Amino acid sequence: MMKPYKAVLFDFGNVIINIDPALTFKAFAELTFKSEERIREQISESDLFRRYEIGLFDDEEFREIVRQTLGYPLSDEEVDRAWNSLLLDVPPHRVGLVLDLKAKTPVYLLSNTNSIHIQFCNDYFRRNFGIPSVSALFDHTFYSYEMGLWKPDEAIYQEVLSETGLQAEEVLFIDDNEKNIAAAKAMGFQAILHDPKNDIKDYFD
Repeated sequence: MMKPYKAVLFDFGNVIINIDPALTFKAFAELTFKSEERIREQISESDLFRRYEIGLFDDEEFREIVRQTLGYPLSDEEVDRAWNSLLLDVPPHRVGLVLDLKAKTPVYLLSNTNSIHIQFCNDYFRRNFGIPSVSALFDHTFYSYEMGLWKPDEAIYQEVLSETGLQAEEVLFIDDNEKNIAAAKAMGFQAILHDPKNDIKDYFD
């Protein structure tokens, strides 16, 4: 049974926006003529996702590291297109839900993400919803690459609490990653492990 909460904290991927990371491996495989499994291994071994998404290098450095990691002379446009291919769609009713919630209580976003993805998503929100950016939908957005922090490390949740002035038990956190939820619960957050096959609106009916 949920206790009263003072704010809602959403994850982004597969909570607000539908994603499929396998599509990025497939896109790089098609560009480099390698198997998807080999691409997955090379990216995993280099810890590329996490390093880029905690801001260890900028976009230009990221593209060059992708070229070096995959051993293929991809153009900037090819890297960006493959990298963004995992980003799918945002059902309009989710945007409506966030706006309805925002009228009643603060809503925040906490995402392990990166500059190239956010630039793509900002454009998507402008074109599809007339909203100038992802951040415009929320009271505040917490992006890992800007914070230099990463879920599920405790420090990123502590930073959210410090910035918002809230206590952990006052925040309802929704994420599709079990480790992220476990870390938040250990700190006292009210937390829901979201199954992407379901819809977040069900939590607020």
